[in-house]
Amino acid sequence: MGERLYDGDDLIGLCAALVALQILIVAARFYTRYMQKMRCGLDDYLILVALAGSLAKAIIYIVLAKLAGVGYHIDYIKSTAPQDLVLLEKGLYAIRILDFPVSVTPAKISILVFYARIFTVRRFQIFAYVVASLVLAHGTGVLFAAIFQCNPISYYWDKSIPNGTCPIQGVLFRAVSPLNVVTGLLILAMPMPFVWRLHAPRAQKMALTGVFLLGGLGTVASILRTIIYFMCTDEARGDITWYSVELGMLSLVESGVLVIAACLITIWPLITKLLNLVRRVFFGADRERQHRNWYMHSAQTYHIHTTIMSTTTSESQDELTRHSQDMGRWPQSSCSVPASLADLEDQRWSIFADGARDAEKGRGVESITT
Repeated sequence: MGERLYDGDDLIGLCAALVALQILIVAARFYTRYMQKMRCGLDDYLILVALAGSLAKAIIYIVLAKLAGVGYHIDYIKSTAPQDLVLLEKGLYAIRILDFPVSVTPAKISILVFYARIFTVRRFQIFAYVVASLVLAHGTGVLFAAIFQCNPISYYWDKSIPNGTCPIQGVLFRAVSPLNVVTGLLILAMPMPFVWRLHAPRAQKMALTGVFLLGGLGTVASILRTIIYFMCTDEARGDITWYSVELGMLSLVESGVLVIAACLITIWPLITKLLNLVRRVFFGADRERQHRNWYMHSAQTYHIHTTIMSTTTSESQDELTRHSQDMGRWPQSSCSVPASLADLEDQRWSIFADGARDAEKGRGVESITT
């Protein structure tokens, strides 16, 4: 009789935590859109698809851990409840369809669509679209491969079907995982040159870098999964109920962190608003007033710069730019600025994007900040 060891509680706990956190963060994303009075874009709808896929995976893993023996060694399940293995194979088949195509792919494309919107440098946008096309092609290919990995399809969970075959089942994810890692690394690296070229306080650059790099946790999970697929495929297939805990946790972390990272980039204004509330509660109004003044100056700088640069000759523009660099800021003016801190936060990403574009073009606008 097989050994009765159980390791499924860790998987169930991770599922519950990631489900709650993803729902909270995605809700915050749409609340931020409502707070800013902004229409939802393609990246927002793609995140809903990724969230649905990630939640479906988590629910299936919980069911498999409760009803299909995931967390036990397969010898124990074969000796006590062999009928559970059919439910296990059906669940794993569904997870393979949901994993890359429905969870990871929409989340990655959502991030790339957001990049293409805020970074207005043409070369960057083209590169973002190329990477997004690669991610979409990869996800579509994996979807069809996962659906039709066995012939007939039902042979995946019913090996009693005569003449059934699964020619790519053992190598499917060993083949697709490396490209998934490569696209994840590209998404991480793409915005970094723009962030560190901005003439902004170092703390702001580091904060933005941290937000963008959070998706790196998902990429780490992708790398670990790839290592397991390459090194332990035969062993994992031989004890699938036991190894499904480790592989399932990595799968959930990869898709869950991608969803959360994609949303954290867009809820930055809400995070700042909450931090301002914390400043008022714990440090008094002075800190919050300094923060507001810093962004008021940033927004006013941006408005005056774009107004003057659009209404003067190229020679005057050069002279004004040199003057701004010498003085460290544009002169004070009665030009209109956003009326509230919420309005200022609405402009955060547009100012960031224009600052990145100016840095790319070498126009020397040193006061543009995030």
